[in-house]
Amino acid sequence: MTLRRYTLLQSVLRLLNITRVPRLARRFRFHPNLVLILAAVSGCATLPIIDAPSANQNGRINHLVLHFTSDDFNESLTALTAESNQPVSAHYLIPQLGDTTYPHNRLKIYRLVAEHQRAWHAGVSYWDGATALNDRSIGIEIVNTSHCAPEYSDTLELPDLQSVCEFIDYPEHQIQALVGLVQDILIRHPDIDPLQVVGHADIAPERKIDPGPKFPWYRLHQAGIGAWPRDEDLAFFRDALDPSIDLVQLTQAALAALGYNIVVTGQLDHQTQRVIRAFQMHFRPKNYRGFVDIETAVIALALVKRYRKSRMAPLLTLLASP
Repeated sequence: MTLRRYTLLQSVLRLLNITRVPRLARRFRFHPNLVLILAAVSGCATLPIIDAPSANQNGRINHLVLHFTSDDFNESLTALTAESNQPVSAHYLIPQLGDTTYPHNRLKIYRLVAEHQRAWHAGVSYWDGATALNDRSIGIEIVNTSHCAPEYSDTLELPDLQSVCEFIDYPEHQIQALVGLVQDILIRHPDIDPLQVVGHADIAPERKIDPGPKFPWYRLHQAGIGAWPRDEDLAFFRDALDPSIDLVQLTQAALAALGYNIVVTGQLDHQTQRVIRAFQMHFRPKNYRGFVDIETAVIALALVKRYRKSRMAPLLTLLASP
């Protein structure tokens, strides 16, 4: 190293408050570009920046959306990664062992989009006043071949999904992988609260039914993921509900308080039926036909009480109405 280069390197290291490295520097021939890089770094390091954290901030990621793919692994991976006229993507893809198109004998989670990048998985969507959820969510696609008959998407009536769709169970190894992945995501993104772990059907009930009624939401809740009602709250509202109460209006109001895109009309209209069906697939999958009943209202009220307590007052007024 020439004396001029060594002198310049010493100056840069001194700016960086590095005192011991120059003794080692004599043993190496530093490229002049390294000195320029160090000089640039030292310039950034000496900017007069003061950290004064504002209370008015949060993370950009505050929703987690779960999907099923309706295809095998190979078709799913291609659809989520290839260029297309209608591009779609997700942050993660969880395969399924036993899928003949999956090339490994151990389950490996595929990362398709970095978490800080926007993936295109939610589409037209709404949750608790937020729209365009691609901008603020992480999307996980789970390989599962559940599907509906082609004519299902063309009907305006609310079909019985049990008669037009085939829903496939999620194997335990796949759910274990999902739980581990989501637990890590929640550590990295603490702004995702339990009610913001949702299915595609929850945020787009007019268009979507995934991850379907066989998805084990309660199993995830037991692992600290997502929302679930408390038994004592369910018992309370079962006792509190009077048979004369307008169940449709009460259920609509409770679902709106939870975050669903529903208008409180008091009528079992097109939108209401689809929202209720999505809610039932998530929280009462033994019966998800989209009709209002006491148990659906009870579950919705119990969830509001647990997770959105500040929104209970109008619901209590409806409960007290004759």
